[in-house]
Amino acid sequence: TTKKIERGEKLAQHNASASHKVAMEGWCEFKEREKNGSRILTHLHDDGHKKIVKENRIYMRAVVESLRFTACQTICRRGHRENEQSTNRGNFLEMLHLLGKFDSTVSKKLSSGPGNAKYVHHDIQNELIDIMACILREQVSNEVKLGEHFTLMVDETKDVSKKEQISVVLRYIHNDDIYEEFLDFVPADGLDAESLLVTVKGALAKFNIDKNACVGQCYDGASVMSGCNNGVQEKFRREVPHAVYIHCHAHRLNLVLVDCVHNVKPVADCFATVQLLYNFFCLVFMEKQTELEPTKRAVELKRLSDTRWACQYYSLWAIKQSLPSILATLEEVSNQTNSHRAIEARSLNGLIDAQFVLQIYMLENIFGLTKTLSDQLQATDLDLASAIDLVFSLVDTLKEERNDETWTHLWQGANDTCERVGIDMQRQQAKRKIIQPSHLQQFHVSNSHTRKKILQTPEDYKIHCFFPVLDRLISELNRRFSADSCHVMKGVAAINPKHKTFLHQDALQPMARHYGILEDNLSAELHQLKRLIDRKKQNGVSLNSTHDLLILLRPYKEAFIDLYKLVCICN
Repeated sequence: TTKKIERGEKLAQHNASASHKVAMEGWCEFKEREKNGSRILTHLHDDGHKKIVKENRIYMRAVVESLRFTACQTICRRGHRENEQSTNRGNFLEMLHLLGKFDSTVSKKLSSGPGNAKYVHHDIQNELIDIMACILREQVSNEVKLGEHFTLMVDETKDVSKKEQISVVLRYIHNDDIYEEFLDFVPADGLDAESLLVTVKGALAKFNIDKNACVGQCYDGASVMSGCNNGVQEKFRREVPHAVYIHCHAHRLNLVLVDCVHNVKPVADCFATVQLLYNFFCLVFMEKQTELEPTKRAVELKRLSDTRWACQYYSLWAIKQSLPSILATLEEVSNQTNSHRAIEARSLNGLIDAQFVLQIYMLENIFGLTKTLSDQLQATDLDLASAIDLVFSLVDTLKEERNDETWTHLWQGANDTCERVGIDMQRQQAKRKIIQPSHLQQFHVSNSHTRKKILQTPEDYKIHCFFPVLDRLISELNRRFSADSCHVMKGVAAINPKHKTFLHQDALQPMARHYGILEDNLSAELHQLKRLIDRKKQNGVSLNSTHDLLILLRPYKEAFIDLYKLVCICN
């Protein structure tokens, strides 16, 4: 009973309080407005509240723009120390304070605003960046849908914690411009083809991108990605038949050259010696060149690399240019008191014989031809049509090099160098007496894989070294860049206004058939397009690229439905 009385007294006190009266006044006003159909509360129209909202938006815009700046410039956001006493609080905070110098609202929020409402904590930074990333991905997804077609580019990599992940990039057309946009890094739960396929499809589905709009796939040369039977590209094509797999042409050429090096024994031995020379030499070699030939610029030996083929050519060129200095340095080091280095020098000196010099001349000449193609294949403005032309042009050049005249020229150059550095070109390697294994003495052995062919005459080198290298290169180029397997690429060439097959129906037909375009429709549209281009040329309009053709067709895309589709795919 006593508690009830006390509770009643407190309620009476509260009922008489000023705060209760203000609250009741507001409540009554709210009920009245609700009764009259108005949902807008009075305090939302308060000028003070409007001012606070405006200031908060100005400040948050400065925070977001500072974060966006650091992200676009790919610079780190945080500093080692971010307190007020630090002279460098990191790029994000320093940029935000810089904006505060030109905006009093930002400055006031930073200096006197509530500590829990500055939105500069690293968790808030990450959340804001995630929001911006989601907005960008949504924009990319919408642009891909409008473009109707896209090419998928996927590569596998590891993050700093050594966890496998794949990067997903899309190439598409939007408003007549070509875009290549990074979509996401996706953790790879498995590295087999089936698991990677599920990961790729999941990434597309996550961002509402229809896999059936894919017209091309581009991966590296790993068998799990590019395998023609059970690779990711083949499994994806079973679900999306139009998604043609296109291997990076620069990587293809690299595979051709690596295959040549590892499968022609004398060439493999030569490059092994080149690598040993690089490992052995250091600054003393540059000094020796300057001492022997003070008027010539010193040449630094280059390290070999299977992934950057230009290094192979430069290594050969450097040795060819500096062979006298190499031999002089080896001779000098072999007489030093350091027994370990002296033994290495004598061993290397023994490897630099007439055969090594000849191979340097031969390979430097051949790989000089391939280097031109390698450089052009890595150009940012190269298209598939030009890539195919360059490859077939290289094949023709290599075939032309396969003759006695070229070989005689190389032999003479190597012979002159040997005479200049004191290497006996005519010295023949002594033949070791071959003893038949006892368990084979009762058999007739026609060939032995363990028996090394000794090259002695110019004819031996030509038949067993020079011609095999050329044949191997030509064979691998034809196999990896097969004309039969490049029908889509031939169609790409026929869309290029600068190509000799521009708008030729025979060149376009295989690609058109692949993408479900009827031959009669293609023929009719080609006829009308040629007439349209002729009229445009009379008006001073020129076509220099497939992108120019795309812009020309844009206003007439309803009239050239199939050709416009092909041009979009080729871009």
